[in-house]
Amino acid sequence: MQDFFENAEPRTVAMMLIGIVLLVAAVEVTYLLWPQLKDFRQLHASRQLLEQAVSSDDSLSNQLRKIDAEVQELSRELHGDMARLPARQMESFIIGRLQKVSWATEVELLSVQPGSGKQVQNFRESLFEVKLNARYHDFFEWLQTVNDELGYIVVKKFEIRPEEPDKLDNPELSLVLTLVSYRMELENAS
Repeated sequence: MQDFFENAEPRTVAMMLIGIVLLVAAVEVTYLLWPQLKDFRQLHASRQLLEQAVSSDDSLSNQLRKIDAEVQELSRELHGDMARLPARQMESFIIGRLQKVSWATEVELLSVQPGSGKQVQNFRESLFEVKLNARYHDFFEWLQTVNDELGYIVVKKFEIRPEEPDKLDNPELSLVLTLVSYRMELENAS
C-alpha cells in the first residue's frame, strides 16, 4: 500500500481521498441525517394537524352533538317517529299515522287490523292489514308519505282491484295491503 502511495501521482491520491470523503458523507447522510429529517417532517405535519384541531371552533363536545344529531336522524329515517315508543303504544301510533296520511293524501282508510308476525333474527314483525279505497295517483302518494312518516315499513302482501274497470286514467282502486314493521327485540338477560 505504501508503494502505491509513493508511486502514484498526487492527482490520483487526491481523487481517491475526495472519493473516500464523499463516500463517508453519503453514508452519514443516508443512515444518520435522512431518518432524522423524515422524523422531523412527520412531527411537523402532526403538529400542524394538532394546531388546526385546537384552533378550529369545533370542540369535541360540538362534534359529539353533531354526530348524535346525525344518529338520531338516521334512526328516524329507519324507524320513523316510533323508534322510541314502547311496543304497546306502537300499534296505536301506526294506526294514527296511517289515518293522518290518508286524510292528507285523499285516500279513504276503511280499516286497519293489527296482528303479530314472526321473529326474524333479532327483529319482531308487527303486521297491519290495511284496507283502502283510492285513486291510483293518490295511492302512490300515500305510499310515499307512509314511508316518510313511519320509516322502514314493508308491503308484504297486496291485493288491488279496480272499482271502475273501464276507466284507465287514474282509476279508483280497492286495496288490501299487509304492512310490516320490524322492531329490534333485545334478548332478556336472565
